[in-house]
Amino acid sequence: MLDEGRNRHIRRLLGAYDIEVLRLVRVAIGQLQLGELAKGKARHLSAEELALLQA
Repeated sequence: MLDEGRNRHIRRLLGAYDIEVLRLVRVAIGQLQLGELAKGKARHLSAEELALLQA
């Protein structure tokens, strides 16, 4: 699992091991899991998720 990295950074890191990255998908932002949220879409946060952001 990578906790931080930008698109090009991850591609270069794996490229050093001759691994070609075909697709990158963000699955979480911090402790917030994105689940099935479509690209370009938004949703309301639950009370628990808001508490995570405020901690």
